Parts: sequence; structure tokens; C-alpha cells
Amino acid sequence: MLALFSVRSNQVVLLRDLVQELWSETPPQSAKITLQTYIVRLRQQLSKDLELSGASLDPKGLLQTFHGGYQLTVDPAVLEYRRFEDLAARGRGEIATGDYARASLVLRSALDMWRGPALVDVSTGPLLQAHVTRLNNARVTAVEQLMEAELRQGRHLDILGDLTDLTAEHPFHENLHAQLMVALYRAGRRSQALEVFAGLRSTLVTNLGIDPSHKLSRLHRAILNGDPTLESLPQRGGMLLDCFAA
Repeated sequence: MLALFSVRSNQVVLLRDLVQELWSETPPQSAKITLQTYIVRLRQQLSKDLELSGASLDPKGLLQTFHGGYQLTVDPAVLEYRRFEDLAARGRGEIATGDYARASLVLRSALDMWRGPALVDVSTGPLLQAHVTRLNNARVTAVEQLMEAELRQGRHLDILGDLTDLTAEHPFHENLHAQLMVALYRAGRRSQALEVFAGLRSTLVTNLGIDPSHKLSRLHRAILNGDPTLESLPQRGGMLLDCFAA
């Protein structure tokens, strides 16, 4: 329950949401009484943790009772996922302004907070699982943006290994494949860049029945033609594939 309160900190978590998270669609008749017992135990654990940390806070003040639910009241800065989201947003902002060096620093700081998949050691119900999916997707986006910032700074050789691993982990992700294609092309490995496109196209057609996007196809043609713009992409704007939108 603490995980759900944390991801919904500073807002009331309704009783029905807690019941759904704990028992899904088959709650016991004693669900509300059992839930109250869990809340008492959680407050007791919070009290012990606060005592050990030396913090002079009332656990009832942290986990407050409201009509229809409970609310965990905390400073967002103490929650790692909130700090990650703030740093990731700052990184996106730096990319938008063209400050790729700063973007790399900020995004690396954000990603350094991860030690594995989100809430990997927590039993999740339907509500927490939705949050886990969102967080894991946000992590992939931050990684993609870090690769973008590195590529824009001419560090294609440094990220080839990372991009190779990332495209294997995310076989349908066009942006990551596009970044790998450009990195390989800049490293003088045009044939391998073309093979990456062919592999992605085969994966998309076989599994989803679709072709690569128009933008990725334009990038493919640019590599085929040895387009000199691949060596020096615009220094401000969106992601790499956006440069091949028209």
C-alpha cells in the first residue's frame, strides 16, 4: 500500500482504489475492516522508521484520514521518481534549446537514479502496474534523449555499444534504430546501418504487418545516397527523425 500512497502522494487515495489494488475484482467481504488494519500497521511502521531516522514528524500527519480515503503528505523532493521526472523534464528542455552538453549531464543524473525496473520488488495490482508501465516508458524516453544529445555532440563512437543493446531490447523502437543507423553511418559502417533498417523493417512487417515510418524511410534513403547532412544535423529542434519529416 505504501507504494500506491507514494505514487499518489499529496492527493487522496480513495478506499475503492485501495481495495482494487489489493484484491482486484474479488475483494473479501471484510475488505474495509482488513484495510483499516493495514493502515494501522502502516502508521506503526512509519512511526518506527521516523524514530530511527530522528525525524520529528507525526506518522498520522504523514498518512492522514480523509472522507473516503487516505493521503500521504510528503515533500515531492524526497520521492525518487519525482526527482527523476523533474530531471528528465529539464533534460528535454535543454535538448529543445540546443544545449546538448547540458542535456547529457542532466539526463545522466536522472538515469543514474535507476537501479532496475520500477518497483521490481513490490507486488503490484492494476493501479500500481499502470504507474510502473508509465515510469518504465519514461526511462526509455530519457535514454533515447540522452543518446540524441550524445549523437548531436559527435559522440557516435561512444554510444554504438549502448545503441546496439538498446535496439535489441526494444526491437520496435524507431527512434533508437534511427540513432543507431546514423551512428554507424558516421563511423564509416554504412552497410551495417542499412542492415539495421532492413532488420527493423522485417521485424515490423512480420510482427505488426506495417512498414517503417515515412521519416525512417527518408533516413534510409539519405544513408543510401550518402547525404552529407547526416554528418551535421540541425543543432536545435526535435529528435533526429524529425529532421527527415519532409
